[in-house]
Amino acid sequence: MPKYIFPALILSILLCSACAPFAPTHTIQPQVRLDKPYSIQVAGQKSDKLWWESFKSTELNALIEQALSDNFSITIAYARLKQASANLERAGADLYPTLDITGGAKAGRTGTKENTGKPSYYDDTQQYKLGAAAAYEVDLWGRIEAQRSASEQTFYATRADLDAAAVSIAASVAETWVDLLRVREEIAILNEQIENNKKRLEFQELRFINGLAESVDVLQQRQILASSQSELPLLIAKEQVLLNALSVLIGSTPLDRPTIIQKELPKLIALPPTGLPSDLLVNRPDVRSAGYQLFSAEWSVAEARANRLPQFTLNADAAFSSSVAAVLFNNWATTLAGNIMQPLLDGGLRASEVARTRAVVEEQAALYSQTVSEAIQEVEDALINEEQQQEYLRLIAAQRDATAKTLEDAQLRYLQGQSGYLPLLQEVLNVQSLERQMIQQQAELIKLRISLYRALGGGWTYSLAHVQKSSSDDQNEGI
Repeated sequence: MPKYIFPALILSILLCSACAPFAPTHTIQPQVRLDKPYSIQVAGQKSDKLWWESFKSTELNALIEQALSDNFSITIAYARLKQASANLERAGADLYPTLDITGGAKAGRTGTKENTGKPSYYDDTQQYKLGAAAAYEVDLWGRIEAQRSASEQTFYATRADLDAAAVSIAASVAETWVDLLRVREEIAILNEQIENNKKRLEFQELRFINGLAESVDVLQQRQILASSQSELPLLIAKEQVLLNALSVLIGSTPLDRPTIIQKELPKLIALPPTGLPSDLLVNRPDVRSAGYQLFSAEWSVAEARANRLPQFTLNADAAFSSSVAAVLFNNWATTLAGNIMQPLLDGGLRASEVARTRAVVEEQAALYSQTVSEAIQEVEDALINEEQQQEYLRLIAAQRDATAKTLEDAQLRYLQGQSGYLPLLQEVLNVQSLERQMIQQQAELIKLRISLYRALGGGWTYSLAHVQKSSSDDQNEGI
């Protein structure tokens, strides 16, 4: 019976290793209300289309597609994902036995030389060795599994960070594209205003020649023309700088700028369905990343607690040796051993590690709640800003129309000699300023919509062709 005690003991230990007494329950929830709807609630079914397709621009679609494929931040984020995948595979390696094989061959010669001058005698020897050693740590308390699970959650967090990078890059491309179109519309309006100012100058010069206007009227009109002309180089510079920024965003350089044909701002469609704040836990990649980091920290606590308990390892060795290679396997020896290690004195090292990891959980729980709270704020801010921006645009349009009528009246009064030229000039400046302000605020409204899409998040980030392709190509590598 005693010969069965050791195998039975090993079997019992292996069965116990299936237990994970310190596994976390992942019950920590963000300390914010998620059931209360947004102040501006938009009902409806969430569309499966990519949000940028709502602008109906094939040019923008192509730019974002290229950015999500070639942007350097995306490449960096994906490289970090591959690192996390390798770390996950490395962390799980200790769950399996290790097997090492050794081999060697040695040859020697000894000889003697007699004093009589006779030939020396030599003795040749050979020695051949082959061995195998296996080792396995029995994961009695789930320490190794906890280590692997922590790495797994870190991998998921890194993958969510990749999605977050895609969200940021897509939004940045769209915003830069909108700014570029806004500047182009401003340039077009400014050129039109310059032509109108030239015509007014010619008209005033003709009136001056005919004695119907004073010299100050001509000088004031020249001043207005020069002022409008001086703004054109600055807008052209902005256009070129935005093209440079767009080049970098799509993974190129300013020396290889994209060709942007579109010149007018796109039209907005209706507000997208907002859903509930709880949807952000799934739709926002930064929120998902914070949640995974919290889970990873909880698994690290389990690892630290299990590390204070005994560790049991199994070792098996087999060795073959012979002086003749042909009969190497005739001489052999095997051993099977079990070792147990229980920490006794470590100066509080392991206990302090448990305390540290628990503090990390508290930190990550607070960060998770903060991330969720900020995500809700971003949605609320975007909804409020867009609503008020719509009202602001309506009021500016009304102001522009009223100013245009005032300009007509001022021009009529001037031609009838009922007022001087300065009131007319002031109304001209007001109309021209409002025309450009309308373009600027329309672009701002579109950028606020982009902010709303970005704040709401959504599954559209998973449609990245290069990420899907890379993920499938790397499945054999653990991704």
